[in-house]
Amino acid sequence: MRKCEVGGQAVIEGVMMRGSKGQATAIRKPNGEIEIDMKKIVPITKKYKFLNIPFIRGIFVLIDSLVTGMNTLNYSASFFEEEGEEESKFELWLKDKFGEKSNDLIIGATMILSFVLAIGLFIALPTGIASLFNMLNLSPIVLNLIEAFIRIAILLIYMYSISKMEDIYRVFQYHGAEHKSIFCYEAGEELTVENVRKFVRFHPRCGTNFLFLIMLVSIIIFSFTGWGNFFQRLALRILLIPIVSGITYELIKWLGKSNNILSKIIAYPGLKLQELTTKEPDDDQLEVAIAALMSAEGIKPKEKTIGELLDIGSKSLKKEDIDTYLLDAQLLLGMVLGKDKIYLITNRSKNVSIKDENEYLDLIEKRKKKMPIKYILGETEFMGLDFDVEEGVLIPRGDTEILVEELLSIIKEDDKIEVCDLCSGSGAIGISLAIYRKNIKVDEIDNFDIPEKVTKSNILKHALENRVKFIKSNLLEGPIKEGKKYDVIVSNPPYIKASEINNLMDDVKLYEPHTALDGGDDGLVFYRKIVEQSKLTLKENGILAFEIGHDQGIDVRILMEEAGFSNVKLVKDLAGLDRVLLGYFKY
Repeated sequence: MRKCEVGGQAVIEGVMMRGSKGQATAIRKPNGEIEIDMKKIVPITKKYKFLNIPFIRGIFVLIDSLVTGMNTLNYSASFFEEEGEEESKFELWLKDKFGEKSNDLIIGATMILSFVLAIGLFIALPTGIASLFNMLNLSPIVLNLIEAFIRIAILLIYMYSISKMEDIYRVFQYHGAEHKSIFCYEAGEELTVENVRKFVRFHPRCGTNFLFLIMLVSIIIFSFTGWGNFFQRLALRILLIPIVSGITYELIKWLGKSNNILSKIIAYPGLKLQELTTKEPDDDQLEVAIAALMSAEGIKPKEKTIGELLDIGSKSLKKEDIDTYLLDAQLLLGMVLGKDKIYLITNRSKNVSIKDENEYLDLIEKRKKKMPIKYILGETEFMGLDFDVEEGVLIPRGDTEILVEELLSIIKEDDKIEVCDLCSGSGAIGISLAIYRKNIKVDEIDNFDIPEKVTKSNILKHALENRVKFIKSNLLEGPIKEGKKYDVIVSNPPYIKASEINNLMDDVKLYEPHTALDGGDDGLVFYRKIVEQSKLTLKENGILAFEIGHDQGIDVRILMEEAGFSNVKLVKDLAGLDRVLLGYFKY
């Protein structure tokens, strides 16, 4: 076992640890990042040597811990204040009168109020209730035992009640994480989530133990004080707080160093009481406790290998039921390191810098929240070509390749024609056509800023500035005004029924633009508009080609034929479902 003087405290969404290098408070911020505040703190008993006298130092350590705990809680709470929350008139008055010291005054007043409430709840109330038994002519020792029993009962009821509050329950989880990480450190094991998780959450040096031992010590001391009237007993118990605290502090220090039968017997009730004040933490909470402990002890994070990070990433994604967890973990680490899959597989033992590890884990967190891997990578493959993508444009699918391949079978190698890729998104359809047919010109049309940005990026990426251009327009309104005519209009418009959007996979409904998905109540809103507008922008015998939903073949065919399109052809995908519809326009 490692000799360890580390102590800690759970706070709001975090853990404070005091170690050999100082005091570190780690907070899990709302955005998921861990913020660490490190301070060089000198314990009060070391700062003032005369306070380090056994049986006297306990009260000073207790006060110092209370002040530190209150400040740390205040610090952790600052991360979760509501945006735009205005300060009260009282807070503004305090700041005006006392400046920077106003916060210290509030903390001081809070401590005094808490002290008064604690005395009322755990000293005055038990003493008052126990006084009712005085009429039974019981001995002072028995009356003191009854008072102690009532005090313990009130403590248990109080702890049980607050543990049912959601916010307090999470604090108790961080309390468990604090204990587990300290145990792991004391055992001399590496501070990893996997190692820390296996340790118990009950620690003999815990503040909960301190509370119970105060009860135990007070029973012994108070039994020598007789049984006067209520106010005499109350005053005496308050005056004896320093003595009780001093003895309890020495006892808790001894328990932390001893492992004999007597110490285990004394510690047992306090450890059982921790079943109320500590709860099993999750991995994210363990990470926070580990970060605080490592900072407090000045431990630098150990670099992990490629293999270790791939295992961590894939296991994390698998827990979220992401089917492609292995591939996604490889793609994300490859993106961070600038390496391909083969390199990762053949170099699993190579170390990865802490900076790259953190970047990789951030990407894993995004994928855990079901962000599409293509958005995270910022690119996708379509028709054997690489395209930039980002949130705000639909990710090109393999099904859409059927639409491109059908047009490539119609457009000849030497055809010099004008093509319109309508609702272009990333520009994948029109750019693919332009790459595989060297003589055509393409207008990419969309009505939103991000598709404009991404399409222009892809035009430059494939060096097609001379043959492909972007036009910002609400469908075909722009070309109609300019009198533009096309040989081919191809479109993958929004075609999902509005009522079905919420039934889509999380990857799609949470991240992909609904403007590229929502086809109105029946899914045909854009088909109707495009069919009508195309009659004004297609040349004689021009082609209108759509990607369609699996059950829209008949409906869209009717729309096209009623508008004068002939030889309307339906093409199915590999699953045998309706996928592409195209027809020729006749004046």
